[in-house]
Amino acid sequence: MEILKHGFIVFLPLVFIGCTETFDPGISSEPVLCLNSLITAGEPVSVKVSRTWTYNDVNGQENHSVDDAVVLVYANGELCDAEYIPREGDEIRILAQSRKYGSAEATVKVPEAVPVYAVDFVPEVLSKSTWENPRLVMTGRMSFNMRVALRIDDSKDTDNYFRLDVSGRLTPDEPDGYVASHYPYSYYTPGEFDYNTEPIFKEHVGVFESVMGDDSDAFMVFSDRQFAGKSYTLNLVFNKAGFYIASPVYDESLYNAEIVFTLTSVSRSYYDRALYVWQRDNGIIGDLGDFGFAEPLAAYSNVSTGAGVVAARSFSTYTLSLKDFLKSQF
Repeated sequence: MEILKHGFIVFLPLVFIGCTETFDPGISSEPVLCLNSLITAGEPVSVKVSRTWTYNDVNGQENHSVDDAVVLVYANGELCDAEYIPREGDEIRILAQSRKYGSAEATVKVPEAVPVYAVDFVPEVLSKSTWENPRLVMTGRMSFNMRVALRIDDSKDTDNYFRLDVSGRLTPDEPDGYVASHYPYSYYTPGEFDYNTEPIFKEHVGVFESVMGDDSDAFMVFSDRQFAGKSYTLNLVFNKAGFYIASPVYDESLYNAEIVFTLTSVSRSYYDRALYVWQRDNGIIGDLGDFGFAEPLAAYSNVSTGAGVVAARSFSTYTLSLKDFLKSQF
């Protein structure tokens, strides 16, 4: 509360001075084309074309499709056919044209995937137990924390942007219709990811968020500005991971638990869009704008009409096996 009091002392004069300011959004009320596309290396290009609409345009809110749109896709300056599959490093230009709503275009480069791999894995067992059952040969349940050091080998001579996704799985996957109460059975969850252990996930948090204490909403989209052209090790912590096993026969495949790390190299437009969404939903600037203490955040777009986002991505994955660790515990 003390911080908020000081904040109002600073901002109130600005509010009174700005009361007579004329707000001109500089946005035409005429509808324009909106382009949205997330281009993935190795997959066909998909483009969604729609039109903008105003708040009081009831018809536009219900139906903003564009029936007469013609979409052209260029790769490295050459017009592509429907069979084109984008590759890493391709520069893609998307052009949409409509007799009624004009044209819109955007250009994006498909980023190159960056290698990622684990260099250290340190588990910490929190609790572990087995039980006697005459029908079962394998029994056990365990709760544990995990520390994983994940290295990124950043490429030189370019600004790179990334998104990290983490998932846990058992291999082979459970078949369709599998019932947990049926033996043999094993279950695994990677637990809760602790954002606070890796500062790179908070590089988007500004001075306002830090001072006001509103920096808890981290996300796993980041840039290489702190390690451009070098290797960087992400220090990842997972709390309260869980494993359970019950089987009437000995089957080592029940220990086949894995953590899959997917490092997505994303375009600058993808990164800027993610940053805008975070600032709008979680950032202090977005909050101040809601109360009139700052200019409202304009929606991010890299399309010529100012509507929509065209972005690109490529993937690099690393799979960390927990089999040896789990076998050693039971």
